[in-house]
Amino acid sequence: MARLHGSSYHDEMSVAPCYRCFITSDRPASCPARCMASISPALVASIERCRRRLWTVCYRMTGRISDADDLCQDAIARAIERADQLAGDDPTGWLLRIATTTCLDHLRKATVRQRLTALSDPLDAPELSPGTPAADPERAAILREDVRYAVVVALQHLTPRQRAALILHDVCDRPVADVAAVLETNANAAKALIHRARVALLESRHSGEVDVPADPAAVEALARAIERGDLETLGALLLDDAWGVVDGGGLMRAASRPTAGRRAIVRRFANAWRTLGTIPLATELRRLNGELAVIVRIRGAGVPVAVIHCETRDGRIAALRIDRDPRRIGAFGTN
Repeated sequence: MARLHGSSYHDEMSVAPCYRCFITSDRPASCPARCMASISPALVASIERCRRRLWTVCYRMTGRISDADDLCQDAIARAIERADQLAGDDPTGWLLRIATTTCLDHLRKATVRQRLTALSDPLDAPELSPGTPAADPERAAILREDVRYAVVVALQHLTPRQRAALILHDVCDRPVADVAAVLETNANAAKALIHRARVALLESRHSGEVDVPADPAAVEALARAIERGDLETLGALLLDDAWGVVDGGGLMRAASRPTAGRRAIVRRFANAWRTLGTIPLATELRRLNGELAVIVRIRGAGVPVAVIHCETRDGRIAALRIDRDPRRIGAFGTN
């Protein structure tokens, strides 16, 4: 399995007798032998089976790989410490509730306000799929096990409680009772929160209905147009109501608000290419978050300039999320 940059959610782990050993895969000599009998083998097996889902819950809640690593480990620690609270034969829902609660506790302490143009860490794992549609039309805003980049970014603009409700119910397919338990509310209030979260997610994404996954031909055509500096072809690929956002992470110059409309996006590209002058660009197509994305580098130097995530509709580009934050895109450089 391909490794995500900086993440450890899927690392092979030895069966360990206590949470410290379990998380680090390194059983210290000080580990008491009595803890061998204190943890149910069934619970250890369940945590291993659910580890990937726990990690992706934390990733969707925070949009950050490093936070997901830490919070997933914290959630596993809590689960093992509270093993005596587990009731029933299937601990999956219990583990997912603990992971969500761990994230909510973390987010309550966060004081950073999300910028309009803020993007999330991408998942460089070719084996990931974007998710699967649910049969319920009310869940059309998000997929089961959704990891699409546009969705992860949009989730960060919801309140933590809205994120938790939507991820547990629509993404992880847990009952309303689980949402109510995590948020310490009743079923009717949980249902209302899920509805508001769906509306807020659609508003945050701006794009309405899109192709799932993003149309590979459109993404490939965009990559070729960028390499050639072909504004005419780029403009033809964009829908009239397309929109785009650039995140420089506060380190690179970028617009502070999204850009709406095909003509405005083309002007942005023209200005960017004018700034680059004669510097030649090279592109690479790579599956990030289950969909093709475009990595833009300086030709010959391998220095990453941007990572572009696309949404498409009817084979044309509906949205562009352009990451120029060197702290995130630096991992996509080549020697």
